[in-house]
Amino acid sequence: MPKFFFLTLGCPKNTVDSEVMAGCLLEKGYEPALNLDSYVDFAIVNTCGFINPAKEESIDRILELAELKKEGKIGKLVVAGCLVQRYVGELRKEISEIDYFVSLDDIENITDILENIKISQFKMPQYVYSEKSPRILSNTVYEYVKISEGCNHKCSFCAIPGIRGKLRSRSIESVKNEVKSLVEQGYKEVILISQDSTMYGADLGIKDCLANLLEELNKIEGDFWIRVMYLYPGEITYRLLKVMSESEKICNYIDIPLQHSSEKVLKSMKRPGNGDEYLKLLEKIKKTFKNNVYIRTALIVGYPNEGEREFEELKNFVRKARFNHLGVFTYSHEEGTPAFALEDTVSEDTKEKRMNEIMEMQKEISYNINKELVGRDLEVVVEGYYEETEYLLKARHRGQAPEIDGVTLINEGFANVGDFKKVNIEMAMHYDILGKIL
Repeated sequence: MPKFFFLTLGCPKNTVDSEVMAGCLLEKGYEPALNLDSYVDFAIVNTCGFINPAKEESIDRILELAELKKEGKIGKLVVAGCLVQRYVGELRKEISEIDYFVSLDDIENITDILENIKISQFKMPQYVYSEKSPRILSNTVYEYVKISEGCNHKCSFCAIPGIRGKLRSRSIESVKNEVKSLVEQGYKEVILISQDSTMYGADLGIKDCLANLLEELNKIEGDFWIRVMYLYPGEITYRLLKVMSESEKICNYIDIPLQHSSEKVLKSMKRPGNGDEYLKLLEKIKKTFKNNVYIRTALIVGYPNEGEREFEELKNFVRKARFNHLGVFTYSHEEGTPAFALEDTVSEDTKEKRMNEIMEMQKEISYNINKELVGRDLEVVVEGYYEETEYLLKARHRGQAPEIDGVTLINEGFANVGDFKKVNIEMAMHYDILGKIL
């Protein structure tokens, strides 16, 4: 049977799409390859097209595979994902080595495309996968579940609504069935993802639907965690916080991408609020969780109207907010977004400098917060050996999301992959912590 190899770029939402496409191919008898050490019939790149660095990486990987195709190591080159959805015309014109294009609507039709039964039509996507969609699960301890697709927000810097379309939510029953299945397969953490999880169910006319969903998921039997990602600040309700804080299985972890704190910048970004309002929201979150909560945010620096004054506002905000985790992106001037009409006034050097400045601040904030954990006993889920040495185990507590946050290292005690263990924290580092199994 034909062999296929997947290269997935970008966010966890892309990972889910790749898992579904791989599942569809496997169901039809195609054979997966873990690497390109030997010949494969189809090399499939699931691309990211969100911002310039991601687009450049996607193009680079496509061109690398195009070279392997010329050398006879690959039969056919297939591209899918956001870059394709956004630039299919240009890719068809510029990279003749690409044999097949897969639209976001044709995730589950990939075998028909590879067998020349169907040609992808590129329009605003309507597709949403379900618990019945085939998937090859690519993680061991945790797995992602997309609760919705698309986004109804019109943030000026963001190309996603134009790529992935309007909000389309799955039913609570569909999500619950998938989570049940993952738990039955032994997964210890289920991570709910979307473009904006707080808007989940709004298209179905259901108020506070995310809170309803979490209440239902919390009833599922088994020893596992549920983590929620991407909460939009203007849509976080008291009921949602209450459900999250009182549900045994929901991680006390709030991922709330704020993007900035300057009212001037946020208004131009078409985002709600300002730094003072966000500080009040953070206090409300901490009060609801009785200060037992981990908060993560993402920020953008170098937006067109971000002057020195606005950047100073942002720095002061970060000092006051004391986030457990923080990521910073430099603004990417993207065609097709409302902000593209603005002049990209901040130089790339200044953007990089501002990003590094915020991250240096956050490094110390994270370190000081981690020091407060020394002496505490935390429940962790064990993921295996630490990549840098087999003398340490790697684990995560509820306040550490995989791939983006720090980890809990273990230097004493025994555990198997997927075990929940109590760890006494003995040492703090800038992003990671270290301890021993009790």
